[in-house]
Amino acid sequence: MRNILGISLAVVLAVAASSCDREKFTYDLGIETPSGKTGTLDLSTFGAIPNNDTQVIEKAPVSRAVDTGDFTVQIYPSQGTDTLEWKYNEMPEIVTLNVGDYNVAVFSHRVQPAEWEHPYYYADKAFTIEENRVTQLDTVVCTLQNIKVTVTYSEDLKSFMGDDCKVTVDIGSGSLDFSQTETRAGYFRSDGESNLLIATFTGTIDGYEEVNRIQVDNVKAGDWRKIHYDIKRPEPGSETGGVTPSVTLDASCETIDHEGNVTIEEEIIPDPNPVDPGTDPDPDPEPTPGEAPQITSETIQLGTPVTITEGLKVVVDITSSDPAGLTGLTVDIESPTLTPEELTGMGLSDHLDLVNPGNLKEPIEGLGFPTEGNVLNQAKVTFDISDFMPLLGLLGAGTHNFIIKATDAQGTTTESLILVTE
Repeated sequence: MRNILGISLAVVLAVAASSCDREKFTYDLGIETPSGKTGTLDLSTFGAIPNNDTQVIEKAPVSRAVDTGDFTVQIYPSQGTDTLEWKYNEMPEIVTLNVGDYNVAVFSHRVQPAEWEHPYYYADKAFTIEENRVTQLDTVVCTLQNIKVTVTYSEDLKSFMGDDCKVTVDIGSGSLDFSQTETRAGYFRSDGESNLLIATFTGTIDGYEEVNRIQVDNVKAGDWRKIHYDIKRPEPGSETGGVTPSVTLDASCETIDHEGNVTIEEEIIPDPNPVDPGTDPDPDPEPTPGEAPQITSETIQLGTPVTITEGLKVVVDITSSDPAGLTGLTVDIESPTLTPEELTGMGLSDHLDLVNPGNLKEPIEGLGFPTEGNVLNQAKVTFDISDFMPLLGLLGAGTHNFIIKATDAQGTTTESLILVTE
């Protein structure tokens, strides 16, 4: 039986700076709790049960597949600065607290950007301490709060794969390499409500060097993304007269979300600008008549997370082959720190229309984007937002996705500029 401890929250040393959940969850703890009036928190019936990753949780969960003994339990006021913290298996049964509103949080470990076989579980619950009364806490269910990824290959494909084949999966600042013999699951930190997953296959298939990159949008905490690679044989008569590989890659993604729902063959976005291995891409290609606008950059790799460092240059070119030039250019911002509220305070929005900026014209141009006549009907538009990088870094850690959409009479092209702050 645990020892009965009476602990006054007002004299406990704050440990929030070293706690995992403070990195993931932000609370306003700036007001001191009242003193002199106390109540009792009864933790004798309190329990923390992890769910089975992505399985549906019943009303009375019974999963004990994950050992919660080393989980961390924190109690902190809704307004205040002090925190109580224990290991789950060392938690007292009785705690004396000042009256007021509190939260209890339970989490498995300090979550990393990417880890093998290390799911991050978290749960929290609000409660109130009343004067001279006993408050009892019941069981909470800790749910998976990072993103699970597995990569598999069909047996047919394996017969063509060289030893150098691997898939690199990137989510935010986390990256893991899945070899063809890798059976472990990777767990990636979720830096926002919606994350971008990029899987890049590299290696030799049937004697030919292969590079294949796919993107999966709207990846959320608690999801299990099952990426599978198979072979796709060329259609009869599709050979162009040169040497043609007998097989090419065919990628698919199955999603199991945190509620157990399964989505098969999710739509994935192939690399819009594939590059043949061993060749240098033209940094500023001239579009051929009849193709949609091209979005390229000589300074930064588009579609791939790039960590912001001092002096990083972010310059993007949009070219149109249509005689009438561009008819539309928009930038949508998905960011855990550049929230709609934060952008509103800067005089901006998470949707920037460069052709029709309206009253956002001045702040948009202040970021480094051209607007109106400098975009509409232009054959080439360049924007340089390098000066914005230091400000983005000051806002905190996260993955920031700038979705660029260019339109002309020939069609629409979408590309992502993905910047990571640490």
